[in-house]
Amino acid sequence: MKIGIAGPISTESIARFVDCEVSTLPVGYGGAPLLGTLIEELLARGHEVSAYTTSVDLPLNLAQPVVAQGEHFKIYYCPVRKHSIRMNGWHLGRIVDFFRLERHYIERVIRQDNPDVVHAHWAYEFALAAIASDKPHVVTCHDAPQKILKYMPNMYRFGRYFMARKAMRVARILTTVSPYMQNALGTLVKQQIEVIPNPIPHQITQRPLIARTLSKAEPIVVMVSNGWDTLKNPQAGLLAFAKLRASIGSAKLRLFGSGFGQGEEAHRWVQAQGIGEGMEFVGRLPYEDLLEEMSIADVFLHSSLEESFGMVIAEAMALGVPVVGGKNSGAVPWVIGAGGLLVDVTNVNEIADALLSILTDGEKWNNFRTAAYQSSQSRFSPAIVVDSYENLYCQQLKDIIQ
Repeated sequence: MKIGIAGPISTESIARFVDCEVSTLPVGYGGAPLLGTLIEELLARGHEVSAYTTSVDLPLNLAQPVVAQGEHFKIYYCPVRKHSIRMNGWHLGRIVDFFRLERHYIERVIRQDNPDVVHAHWAYEFALAAIASDKPHVVTCHDAPQKILKYMPNMYRFGRYFMARKAMRVARILTTVSPYMQNALGTLVKQQIEVIPNPIPHQITQRPLIARTLSKAEPIVVMVSNGWDTLKNPQAGLLAFAKLRASIGSAKLRLFGSGFGQGEEAHRWVQAQGIGEGMEFVGRLPYEDLLEEMSIADVFLHSSLEESFGMVIAEAMALGVPVVGGKNSGAVPWVIGAGGLLVDVTNVNEIADALLSILTDGEKWNNFRTAAYQSSQSRFSPAIVVDSYENLYCQQLKDIIQ
């Protein structure tokens, strides 16, 4: 089967599939390494895979897309405007015309490539282009646009909300990544939405659970968050760790992600609060390096107020790291399951107490660790996820033939 994957795909995430020197390629669209995992599993099953993405480093008057390929794989790069509202030379901001330019390029390369089925990720420009191509398609919704608009009430998110509403109304098959998302999107569309979770990377699922003991002498708590914003709620996690230090003075908190490096927003806020003891602001790391850092943590702390899935939580669990997350934070309780503790992440004392209860009880820590690992392997492995997607692809082709 020839399968097209349309979505935010970085060159870094597909570098292993192309034959050319990747430094000569556009950067692609970062932020969704899970699509590289999906592509890898599809290729391993013998499918021919084409990817369609956008890259901000391409000229807007590009006559032909930039294309790279490898064995049974091809990726098309289309241009995207840098500015969402203000002018891009003679071009409008991309949200002003609902990504019309970008949708045109993506639709054109899908038609040119002519896959058997297109799987579009996120119900915005990629989904609308896939639908407009008239090819059999599946659309996976990774966020709830009304929830995003609630936390980020601006013109950009307002426009994205209407893009998603249109895509979800006309898509042939809709999936989403958690029961929480299924319920949230069910208020916007009437059609059935199937739940298929995100796949965790092969390099994690192939790791055995290595025997280790809780580092009571110098326990390590890890937080990973891309962005210092209200939705991520990092302040509560930082304050909770400061309280934990009153009970475990040797505890360390290591912070990763955009906004969490030396001198960045989180670091400046902590300095202003005078609570930086035991905290290490690492910031952004290459994905492989981040996984290694997470694997040696004793607890993973996720203080976000809402997650449609929580990819980083699933990754931590697959590495055998117990998680403390929000009991009211969207999909977080469903993802964590028995792999950690659920708390009110707006309550600093409750977060601190949960961390303390895990880090002072080796048996509890080990039980959470084992449950986290087994749960992630049985629900989020690429093989299990792609089995479900393959069924939908075949269903789409069968419906077309009939």
